[in-house]
Amino acid sequence: MFRRLAQAAIVLAALALLAFTWHCDEAWFDRHVFLPQQFFIPASRGIIFWSRTMAAASASILLLLVPFLPRGASARRLLVAVLLTLPAAEVLLRWRMGRLIRPDLLTAMDALTASHPRYGITLAASIDRVQPLSGRPIRFRTDGEGRRISDAAVDPALPSLVFTGESTVAGFGLQWEESFPALLGARLHLQVINLASPAYRADQSWLRLKDALPRLEHPVAVIGVFMPGLVGRSFAGQRHPRARPSPSGGVEIVPPEPPTLLQQSGMYRLWRHLYWSDAEVEEGLRSLAVVLRDMAALANARGAPCIFLVTGRTPQWMLRELFEAPALDYVVVEVPEKELLAEGHPGPAGSIRIADALEARLRTRIANR
Repeated sequence: MFRRLAQAAIVLAALALLAFTWHCDEAWFDRHVFLPQQFFIPASRGIIFWSRTMAAASASILLLLVPFLPRGASARRLLVAVLLTLPAAEVLLRWRMGRLIRPDLLTAMDALTASHPRYGITLAASIDRVQPLSGRPIRFRTDGEGRRISDAAVDPALPSLVFTGESTVAGFGLQWEESFPALLGARLHLQVINLASPAYRADQSWLRLKDALPRLEHPVAVIGVFMPGLVGRSFAGQRHPRARPSPSGGVEIVPPEPPTLLQQSGMYRLWRHLYWSDAEVEEGLRSLAVVLRDMAALANARGAPCIFLVTGRTPQWMLRELFEAPALDYVVVEVPEKELLAEGHPGPAGSIRIADALEARLRTRIANR
């Protein structure tokens, strides 16, 4: 009886692998695997071919092994061996996941960021240090509010370009004067207020903007950022995104939940890395949609246009859903891989490319205020 149940389980597993091979094409991988965690460098298309090939091969092997499944004591020993692979796999996954991120990035994040009671992990306040990044010494200077600045302090009375977003906007890996916010400020002769911080979610960017705008006397324009990877990041390791539509309108931030033992396991974290369900993708998009709309509303309430930099090879259906349907202004800029730094952020040439694309739109919108 036990042998028949085991054979049935193996056959079902093989059929599931064959169904995966048949159903999971490029569009499926894009929506459920790649896009929710895609920033500047898209995943290799070869992953799709090899995943389907390995699934088909594994299914064939399982079906071939069904008649040879052992009986009695041999079957019990095989079962014990299979069960022992689970804790071994868990240990291996935890060890490997701790080494997926480049050590220099981890060192930089530890040196440059700190925990903030309102904003979470953000650029530390009042630092002035040189941090090695992508083989170059990069100077990071922040003011008392954790905003990256040039040598000059922020003056809230000056006409300002306000930037909010994640590491791309913060100029991670670039000198201040190389970052596209600094380039645009110099070209348009406006002060730059950079609220961005590495690894920010969209709701963190929104919260920084919400707090900063009332204290600025002359915000001229607000520039945000969107990449498909912000869909996955919006969950912040939780079962649901941190930001959601408020019943009274606007954005509601949900307090974080302590992770369960399952959520802390390596296998669960691997699964979350490899697969996003339709429901999760839609929930992430709804969260981002309300955040992006409210960012634009905050800017418009101060008489400032809001323009979103859209990059990371955002598909057309995302553009329609997040920007065109709610009539949000955006500029698409794709940075070639040769213009990216070693860790994946735009290098000096990529930053110039972004500034060039945004400058024309900013000049038009500012002139028509």
